[in-house]
Formats: sequence, structure tokens, C-alpha cells
Amino acid sequence: MQVHVCFTPGEYPGCGERHIAVVIDVFRATSSMAAAMFHGCKMICPVRTVEEALQLRQNEYPAALLAGERKGLLIPGFDLGNSPLEYTAAVVDGREIIMTTTNGTQALNHVSQAATVYTAAFVNAAAVCERLRNAATDVMVLCSGTEGRFALEDALCAGLIAGRLAENAVLSDTAVAALAMYRDFCCSGNMIPRVAASSHASYLRQIGYSQDVAYCLQHDIYPVVPVFTQGKVTL
Repeated sequence: MQVHVCFTPGEYPGCGERHIAVVIDVFRATSSMAAAMFHGCKMICPVRTVEEALQLRQNEYPAALLAGERKGLLIPGFDLGNSPLEYTAAVVDGREIIMTTTNGTQALNHVSQAATVYTAAFVNAAAVCERLRNAATDVMVLCSGTEGRFALEDALCAGLIAGRLAENAVLSDTAVAALAMYRDFCCSGNMIPRVAASSHASYLRQIGYSQDVAYCLQHDIYPVVPVFTQGKVTL
């Protein structure tokens, strides 16, 4: 198999090839999805808009929790924001969630026609890589980015995934570049403060979510592989 990295959603080639897509939104949607699934969430419906979320709850999932953010902040009237620290077992165990975020849920819907779609972040990278290691088809790693722009944290997570798959795969140029970035940040021994200085992390700190930055940079704390199919994220 070949592993390719798309640093922004605009680089994603579409559904012409039947590949596996892995969507990353480290800050914070796919980290929150991993936390929710680990803590017993039944399923997550990722949607593009607030209006779609409200309509889906009204028409199909009246008991679902509404979750998400705009500009990083809790959407008025929603039950949960987009911090993985909110998705505890006490809150999400056995529950259905309808989620809309600025970047992550948009990226998921963007790749919905791929043969298989997984969600990944640093927090569940090991489990996802184990699932991918013997894949019979190519793997397209999509960084959600920030409003269509490159996001450092997503690229580094893509590099981690590329590195862990390298023994069983051919890495594209973008995958090699992502891996080189990840190794540079890890070898420096101060990955968290370096990533914390990035634009997205700095913004999260400004609006009161500094804990989320360090939390989302933890590696391999959730042994879950969320899969997105037919409009739902499940295990």
C-alpha cells in the first residue's frame, strides 16, 4: 500500500480511487471523538452546520446530545463543546451525539465516499495504525487543518501515522515530509511547548482551553478505532 498525506482538505483528490481515508483534527474534533468512544458513546453523527444538527435531533435522534463549536466556543443551546475533557463516561456513556465543528466534521463529510473512513488523533494513533498496518489498499491521511489552512498539529500526527506504517508501506512525498516534521519535533524533546506556540494552540489558550492543548498531544491513551460510515461514527 501507499500512504499519502493531504495537509489540507483542498488537497484531497476526491472519490476516484477506492482508498482508506484517515481524518485527523487534533485540536479537537477527532480527539474528542476518541474520548467519547472510549467512554461508551453509542455513536456520533458529524454534520456540517448547526441547522443540520438541530434538524437531525428533531427528526431522528430526539435523545441525542448536541455537541460542537464555532470559533472554538460552545454553540449556544448545545450540550457539549469540543473539548475532549467534556466527553466523560458520566456524560456520554450509552448516548448518541450529533456534532458539528469548524474543521473536523467538515473534513469527515468531505471524504465520506472513501471505501473506509477512520478518525485519528495522537490520543488513538496506535490503535488506528494497528488497524491499518496490513491494509490491502492505499491510505489517504487527511489533515482537517484550520478553516482550510495548514495546521501544524494535524501534520505532525499524520507524520506519526506515516512513520508507524512505513515498514509495510510506500510513503508519498507528503508522507515523508510529515514524518520528517514529526521526527524533528520529537527529537527536540520539547514537542508540547513547540506545538503550543502554533497559531491554533495559541488561540485555544486565549479562549480558555489551554488544558486541551496538552491533553490532545498525549499519545496512544485511547485504544479505539472510530469508523465513519453511512453518516455515523461508531467503533
